[in-house]
Amino acid sequence: MNITQPDTLFQITRRHWLQLLSLAIAVFCVPGSVWSKGERKLPYQYWLAQVELLPFSLPQNKTVPFDWPVAEIPADGKMVFLKWNSKTVPTNKTFRLRITSATDVREACMLEISLAGSEQKIGNVNIQFAHYMQPFEIEIPTEQLPQILVQGITLRMVKGTKPFWFFIRNEKINKVPDAYLPHLLVSGAAADNGAWKNRLSSLSSLSTFGWMEGCVLDGLSMMAAQDATAKKMLGVHLQKYFANNTLVYENLNNQRSSEKISTVESILPFAMLAMENFNHAMLQTAIEFCSAHADKNGVVADDAGTDRTLKTEECYTIAYPLAILAKKLNRPELEQMAIANLSARVKLLFDNNIIYQRAKESGKQEFGNWARGAGWYLLGLAKTLTVLPQNEATQPLRSAFVDGMVLVLKYQQPTGLWNCFLHQPETGIETSGSAIIAAAMAYGYSQKLLPVAYKEAAEKCRAGLQKYFTPDGFLTGTAQVNKGGESLQRNGFRVISPYTLGFIGILEASLGMR
Repeated sequence: MNITQPDTLFQITRRHWLQLLSLAIAVFCVPGSVWSKGERKLPYQYWLAQVELLPFSLPQNKTVPFDWPVAEIPADGKMVFLKWNSKTVPTNKTFRLRITSATDVREACMLEISLAGSEQKIGNVNIQFAHYMQPFEIEIPTEQLPQILVQGITLRMVKGTKPFWFFIRNEKINKVPDAYLPHLLVSGAAADNGAWKNRLSSLSSLSTFGWMEGCVLDGLSMMAAQDATAKKMLGVHLQKYFANNTLVYENLNNQRSSEKISTVESILPFAMLAMENFNHAMLQTAIEFCSAHADKNGVVADDAGTDRTLKTEECYTIAYPLAILAKKLNRPELEQMAIANLSARVKLLFDNNIIYQRAKESGKQEFGNWARGAGWYLLGLAKTLTVLPQNEATQPLRSAFVDGMVLVLKYQQPTGLWNCFLHQPETGIETSGSAIIAAAMAYGYSQKLLPVAYKEAAEKCRAGLQKYFTPDGFLTGTAQVNKGGESLQRNGFRVISPYTLGFIGILEASLGMR
């Protein structure tokens, strides 16, 4: 793959932002003519909003992904105004208002949506611990739509201490995917169960660099063998981060990072990069990062010392990339590191009837049977074992994989899905954990690591997930990323996170492989 520099990666200046904010940012949309490109047959439309900006400029040390244009909702209660040119309300349609985060949010915040020019409240957008490129939505009652189209709406922050940035369209730049722009999603009663594929194979599945974008890349990579669009989009996604033989992305503090790897969870994208371009210069940077963060046994972790934290994610974000790099670069020592990393986590994180998401090397374990954590463990084992040789060193890992699958299968609910904490129904059904567990089952069966019962369980989960897709193909019902601790996972808060589409891609591709 020849990766070239994307035109969206330019060095933004304060002067540029001041010029940008002096523009009138507007998009004219007419119902019936705003089908997303390549999706004209799908039963939904994006009615893109016109945004009247409040003057602001980004702090000098802050940036946003790909230098996409943004607007700010300040924390002082000042309002941002959205309006639409159309005044016609279609019949037999449902409506959702969407706004997409350009901010890494480290707190619970709330946006109040009101009818412009009045005190009539429409609803609240609950934005807790958001990540970059995360859409948030609320349903709009049909009876309120005529007034909204005539008067517009206002957004203001009623909870939170820091400004919230969201993506907008600048007609001179015009790079943000429509799904990430402020819009009303207008849809019919009938859903298209294949819309997720169009959403994954597009720029509106772009996710925060690291494990989130890695999941998307893996899903695209799995689909690419049979889907030319997925193959092309895999290259486009890689180009967004790895252009010109380098690496550029926003770190978790809204700061531009070049050729630096910040955490062990950021290694996953390098697996797909290696499969597409094993000559890329940044592969050596990933190897050096792993070596610098490894103990004497080759076990990689973020922290140092003799009592480090190991997590299930790293079965997927460390062991799997190491195995791929070992194979692509003919580096047998990396294969041994992959085995060592899986072995250490199996020993520390699996205990009889519990898969712990994290534990100290001294033995303190946390997040027992958290569905997404169990999914990381299982998918990481399945993916890595498929690359590693089948020998005496890997046989205990194969047994551990089966043992973990036996554990999670007994907690599958009649709907085909899993609870957020597998053994605790009060934590509620959770779709990201369900999707990754099902993906691991389907992939394990496709690679002859599991019997047919697990394929059937994966198919049951796939059927159960259908009602959680939005009309344009995003997966709802996901517990938020884990910046808010265990309480945020247990309180029932659910979101859209585009990275989950990667799990769906792995699930669907695996079910068609054998």
